Amino acid sequence: MRYGLILLFCASLAVGGLHGLPADAQTLGQRGGSAEASVPRFFVEFRARNAASYGHMYVMYGEVNERHEVLRSEIAGFFPAGDSRNCENCSVYNWTIGHVVPVPSEIGASDGDLEEQFVLARYRVWIDAAQYKRLVAYIKQRKVHQGPWHAFLNNCVTFGRDVAVFLNLNVPPLMRIAPAVVMYPKDVVEWIRDANNGEKDQGPLKDAPGALPAEVVAKVHTKSSPTQAADASTTGSTEEKQAPKKRLADKPEDSKVSSVIH
Repeated sequence: MRYGLILLFCASLAVGGLHGLPADAQTLGQRGGSAEASVPRFFVEFRARNAASYGHMYVMYGEVNERHEVLRSEIAGFFPAGDSRNCENCSVYNWTIGHVVPVPSEIGASDGDLEEQFVLARYRVWIDAAQYKRLVAYIKQRKVHQGPWHAFLNNCVTFGRDVAVFLNLNVPPLMRIAPAVVMYPKDVVEWIRDANNGEKDQGPLKDAPGALPAEVVAKVHTKSSPTQAADASTTGSTEEKQAPKKRLADKPEDSKVSSVIH
């Protein structure tokens, strides 16, 4: 890869006082059973994507129709605070300082999360309505009590790990007990997938017709240049995928963009 090889050293302590979902949240559609169970309506997808540093891990969660087309969804990732519409790279300062001391943080969507050509790994889990409701409440609570961002102790990877633990998914023992481990976002997504016997090479979900506001479609499409589109269609290796133009790719999007999936 062309990007920096900075290592993430992450704490493995789960968020205190927050309980996981009842029962197992494995992929319902892979278990067979009733016709209703074979067409699950709610999902959470753990994703890792390229960035110009060491990548980013985040989760997307939402509802689909009977054809597994996305009706609504949200994005939640943990990253340094600072960017705004008038200052797109202001989080660079917090990102840099955050490798030494904790800095203010945000939970939400960041620049590049909606662009499929940047995705390095994904693991999608189907959950029921009650589990989805509790997951939404959990992420809302994390936004209220998110704590500071730190490159080695509290970052996008530990946030993704916490969501997996909350869902009662299996995670590698090292991620639960070690005070600090070396983890890249792509590796973490694949570790969680493999620990739960997840399907490899899951394709992306498609949006239901009319699910995206016209202004959101236009915004996403204009962010990908013709060169990037050609590169994405002619390469299959993750090493060749383009990274977002911005150095950190951690700009929070507006509410309309953060509620969709591509």
